[in-house]
Amino acid sequence: MLKKIFLTLVATLFSYNLVWAESIQKLGFIDTGRVYQQSIQAQSIQKDLDKEFAPRQKKLQAMQTEGLKLKEAIESGKIPVAERENKIKQMLQMDEQYKTAAAELAEDYNLRRNEEFASLQQNANKVIIDMARKEGYDLIIQDAIFVNSKFDITDAVIKALNAQKQ
Repeated sequence: MLKKIFLTLVATLFSYNLVWAESIQKLGFIDTGRVYQQSIQAQSIQKDLDKEFAPRQKKLQAMQTEGLKLKEAIESGKIPVAERENKIKQMLQMDEQYKTAAAELAEDYNLRRNEEFASLQQNANKVIIDMARKEGYDLIIQDAIFVNSKFDITDAVIKALNAQKQ
């Protein structure tokens, strides 16, 4: 008896899934990563972020170079023994300052990047919804593990986003 109920339930669920799948007439897929790399808006965001964070990045590189020079001087034995301990302490302090500055830069950069790309995502979602309505899509999926290329509408989304930006 329990086996019959279970089989009936499985058959019902299976047929429901088939009906749902058959009701989808037009399906699309969007690779969000490509949208974030190839759209004009994404490239503009990346350039602005690079420009905004370039001074801090250069300062970080200068700190790294200075620390490496100090390390090389210590390891080469050119520093007198009396100064060696102070130079090692100085190098360790520089290393800590570098690590702190690098972590702060990474955190600030990621925060700004997330803020900027959130607006791109909102804009892309509007474009996708408009496209779905205009072209009669029943379902649009973002970011899947595998998709047949015939469902990929990423290029159309990028083109629509780029047309908005111009």
